[in-house]
Amino acid sequence: MKYIPLLLAPVLLAGCAVKQPPKQVASAPAPAPIFYRYPMPENAARLAQNFVSHDIKDPDSAKFRDTFFVNRDARGEARDKTKDSWCVEMNGKNSYGGYVGYAWAWVPAGGTSVIMGANALGDLATQICGSAKYPPT
Repeated sequence: MKYIPLLLAPVLLAGCAVKQPPKQVASAPAPAPIFYRYPMPENAARLAQNFVSHDIKDPDSAKFRDTFFVNRDARGEARDKTKDSWCVEMNGKNSYGGYVGYAWAWVPAGGTSVIMGANALGDLATQICGSAKYPPT
């Protein structure tokens, strides 16, 4: 009877083995999508500028530097224009009446919201609009 615990020890300890998860192979990050910029007619540019400046403190003082359509389709005029988003580079005033500097505002295709500002979504607007390239000719 003295030896029964010694005989049971291997059986009891067998369930204590820690199974290691398989090693994960590091994969390369996915390449960043390429966005292409397309010219916006003057009346559409004014509409986009009014739309993005609507909710700032002083919309009449907004300054604009660049306004264009952006799309992932590189086919030029043959692209699916229903997937065009708007990019507007705007400078507005803060509560003290000083201009804060130009920042990108992005309106996703079919969207009703303006994405801008110093947050994760604002960074997305900067990434999309700031990196947009002219399509190949």
